[in-house]
Amino acid sequence: MGITKQQTAPVGWHWIAAVSSAAVLVSQFLLERGENPYFRAAGIACLLLSPIFILPPFLLLMRYGEPPRGQPYYCTTKIVDRGVYSIVRHPQYVGYVLLTLGFAALSQHALTSILAVCSAGAFYVQSVKEEAFCRRQSSQEYLEYMRRVPRFNFLVGLFRYLFTRMRRD
Repeated sequence: MGITKQQTAPVGWHWIAAVSSAAVLVSQFLLERGENPYFRAAGIACLLLSPIFILPPFLLLMRYGEPPRGQPYYCTTKIVDRGVYSIVRHPQYVGYVLLTLGFAALSQHALTSILAVCSAGAFYVQSVKEEAFCRRQSSQEYLEYMRRVPRFNFLVGLFRYLFTRMRRD
């Protein structure tokens, strides 16, 4: 989404997510890798998907979210529901989770998997806290957006998006 995220979660779940994600990345160089080709393929798929969710929000929020002059891209004043924001409400978090899970699947080490699950959980908790803030900021408009677009499930979001587009045509 993109309503001003400032002061949304003083607990700092994003820090827990960032540190555990960084630990997953570092573990790639320190731990022995597994040999399961299916996990490796799933990891590569996650890594290839992650930039689709991580990169577009930088541009979409700056262009359509109308952040105040001099403020970062995530300090938006309008709900953005285009591009990846029409598929999931928190695309960057989804991208970071995919990135972390992708590296964990490549590693196939128990410690890396535990760290990846911690990271994914922390990103999810952070998104829930941010949504509570967004609901308070824009009430009905954000509730409507929440009904249309799933929080993290990009497969459901993509299906809904395509179904809506086919119905319009």
